[in-house]
Amino acid sequence: MSVDHAQHPEIRETARPEALSLALAREGPAAVVRVGGPLDLASVDRLVGLVDRLMGGRPPPILVLDLSAVSFFCAAGVNALLTVRRRVASAGCTLMVREPSPITVKVLDIVGLTDEFITE
Repeated sequence: MSVDHAQHPEIRETARPEALSLALAREGPAAVVRVGGPLDLASVDRLVGLVDRLMGGRPPPILVLDLSAVSFFCAAGVNALLTVRRRVASAGCTLMVREPSPITVKVLDIVGLTDEFITE
């Protein structure tokens, strides 16, 4: 006996993989990058590339990464944060992480970097 699991003809899959969103704003002397969606292997290059462009020329004295809308965070995201921190420091700027999402906090805690990026 075989059992087929067919999808009902009126039910269509409409869910698409979430895409990374990056929004740049200014708050006084600081540049604020609002990051939303998954920060994973497929998306981290976009974040690092944006930071590289911001640090070229006349970089802002402070770069704020608002991670409140990050929905997925993994080792690639950790590496991206470490890369961003190095590049911001090389430009003589300060990096601040604002309101990291729960998954971001959890992963940073697991790898022992909570104190490196999160200040209360």
